[in-house]
Amino acid sequence: MSSIFLSHTSVDKPFVEKLAKDLKKRGINVWFDSWEIKVGESITRKIEEGIRENEFFGIVLSPEALDSEWVKTELSAAWMKQINDRRVIILPILHRDCSIPTLLIDRKYADFRRGYQLGFEELAAALGISKEEIISEDNWRRYTKVKFSNWKKYRKKEFEKLVTILVDRAIEYNWSTWVGGKRNPYSITLQASVDREYQSISLKLNGKSRAYMASLIEDWNPNHLKSSDFNIYVGSSINECEEFVWRKMEDFKNRFGNPTSRANHIVGRFLSVDEKIELAKTVTKTVIDRQSWYKGKKLNEFT
Repeated sequence: MSSIFLSHTSVDKPFVEKLAKDLKKRGINVWFDSWEIKVGESITRKIEEGIRENEFFGIVLSPEALDSEWVKTELSAAWMKQINDRRVIILPILHRDCSIPTLLIDRKYADFRRGYQLGFEELAAALGISKEEIISEDNWRRYTKVKFSNWKKYRKKEFEKLVTILVDRAIEYNWSTWVGGKRNPYSITLQASVDREYQSISLKLNGKSRAYMASLIEDWNPNHLKSSDFNIYVGSSINECEEFVWRKMEDFKNRFGNPTSRANHIVGRFLSVDEKIELAKTVTKTVIDRQSWYKGKKLNEFT
């Protein structure tokens, strides 16, 4: 597993913290000062240990970083380590436009100026992270046309998270929910009624644009709606969907109050044939295991 020391100035800390978290999610051991240096510890000693013990040295380049004496000192230490180890360990990370230091001017850098994801892909490749490992719920849309990328797995995870958030919100307001099936996959409707006043909010992930679209047509089941009914653009993130729904629910609440009748929640997922077969195998194995006196592992290897 690769490890990296992130050298930066305090001005760039929000960017570096996001980068550190994203690298950590992909299994990289990250030395980030806010995580590593505790109150009362020697800053100099901890930095020396961090540069010495980590495989790579990532320097986040920006105008302020180049003026920082700390960053200059860290780069000098990393340069000596690179000479002694006789291998490339310094990875330039170009966060914002600046004059590249002379020592790094002929080095390929991860360019985050063109976009965070593009820069992250370049840095990840240098750290030995495959494209498959880069895909997440936050960026799967970028990989829908990449062969052999398991982007559908992350589309599913994103929608599961969205449904969970919206159903929890609906419970707070006592609204009903219904998740769409084969006719309208990746869709959900939230509905409320108070004294013959109705409000329906339906969201659907568009299969072409990969963005969430909304419909306010009065219906409790998203499967009853046509694709053309979803004609309000919401966005491509869970936060945008949550805010859109919340504003509509708050508006209804302020005008009519929350529903008082019992809400219903239809959240079951329709399984594909392969998923049904896999589920049947899992259930069968679980039942057999529970009824067996044998609880070891060797018999499974034997069979």
